[in-house]
Amino acid sequence: MMKSHNPSICPLTMAPLGQDVRLCQLCAGRQMAHRLAELGLTPGVCLRVVQDAGGPLLISVRDSRIALGRGIASKLQVEWMTGD
Repeated sequence: MMKSHNPSICPLTMAPLGQDVRLCQLCAGRQMAHRLAELGLTPGVCLRVVQDAGGPLLISVRDSRIALGRGIASKLQVEWMTGD
């Protein structure tokens, strides 16, 4: 049986600049997940990519700005938020 694929879920590195997204899943080890949680990156949190110049991503989350390397950002699965 095939799993259904939700096209609105993608790695954070693929999120459009300025688009509000919701963190769905962390594909990281326990220590990295703990560190990301300390930074406010927990499943369900809303965030936005504010700068993507090809290196680290600058994101806005919980009234803070955080720079994430592309390797870490690629392990964060996000869902595009709609204005419904």
